[in-house]
Amino acid sequence: MTPAHDTPKLPRSKRIEFIITPGKSLGPFKLGSSLWDTLHFLSDKPQFFPSVELKYSHEKPLGYDFIVALPYNGINLRYDGSLQRLKSVECYDPSKGLAFTFPIPIRHQDLYKSSTDLPLEFPDGTTPIASKVILYSNNSNWKQATVPPLSKIIAEHNANNSLKYGKSGKYELEAVIVKPTKGIVLHFPTHGTDTEVSRNTVYNNMVVIDINVTTAQDILADIGKPSKVFYKEEDKMKIHSVSDNVLFDNNLSPTDYFFNYFHLGIDILLDGNLHKCKKIVLHGNIPGHFDFQRYKRCPFQLIFPKENGKNKKDRLLVDVESEENTITADMDITTMQERIPWENSSKIEDTTEQKPVILTRGSSEQNPFGSTYLTGYDEGIVMEVMKNGYVPTLVLY
Repeated sequence: MTPAHDTPKLPRSKRIEFIITPGKSLGPFKLGSSLWDTLHFLSDKPQFFPSVELKYSHEKPLGYDFIVALPYNGINLRYDGSLQRLKSVECYDPSKGLAFTFPIPIRHQDLYKSSTDLPLEFPDGTTPIASKVILYSNNSNWKQATVPPLSKIIAEHNANNSLKYGKSGKYELEAVIVKPTKGIVLHFPTHGTDTEVSRNTVYNNMVVIDINVTTAQDILADIGKPSKVFYKEEDKMKIHSVSDNVLFDNNLSPTDYFFNYFHLGIDILLDGNLHKCKKIVLHGNIPGHFDFQRYKRCPFQLIFPKENGKNKKDRLLVDVESEENTITADMDITTMQERIPWENSSKIEDTTEQKPVILTRGSSEQNPFGSTYLTGYDEGIVMEVMKNGYVPTLVLY
């Protein structure tokens, strides 16, 4: 007699009910919300979401949508690959929603190939049964669904006082404008609080962080307490130093330290003596990178003049009426380098004379994604590049 084998048990999720708000949300999943926030939410509730699968393109992770699949809940969350924002929700448990899919049985499909109308009854007397609900906005066709306007979505998020991180009104960014050699400008959409009109109006609250100018106290006052403070044990970031022949320094200076803002996708390196901003690190949160999901995606933009802007540090920023080259976080390294107007740069190239700086984090077990490399410009930019050519980290100094 053959002993019976136990059938492997699938993880069971607790019953959960979601309220559908057409064009806005399915329970906690709000259209326009960030991938970073959603994955943290799901990881904190394994009893309700026992299985989470992230599907994306390894070759072009920012060129195609992300899918967060919840197979035991019958839900697919679709995110715009570039923005990492929720654009549609697909629920396989039919309920109220905006779009229903009624599959036509294979035996009847030939009868309706040339028709766009859904039959109310098939020849055998059966009727179509809804198999899924799709929640989306901004389009009459769910297949072309887009992310809803972010300013309003982020302003509503910034008005939420129940969050455990960040400063009230500045939990989430819409844009970060980069001023090479100078610093960054953070854009926080917010609602007013005085009148009913102002509470329904979106305002742009800007915060400026300048390299070698902005102090630690300024940063704390403007964007709140960091997620973490990290003190440097060794200065690996001095890759541009010309004093590598100095073996030691008897005049030990205070240790530099980082303000880590995981929810903004930003690190700020502060001078240990002057307590002023020395460097700024912007994170792209790209799947396949060692730091994925540690930082929320930083929506940075670098703007350079198209004309007469090469090798001119004092002409990095131009009036809005001038022609511009814009570099965004979703571009690969080749596209970025084509738009950076500095011809005589210290761009690190893979030649026999000068090989790229290889960056390796952790062991092969800790980091299965492998190493990356660094490339930079003397004018104040260093970019980390993945094997697929995308840039997960941008350093300004």
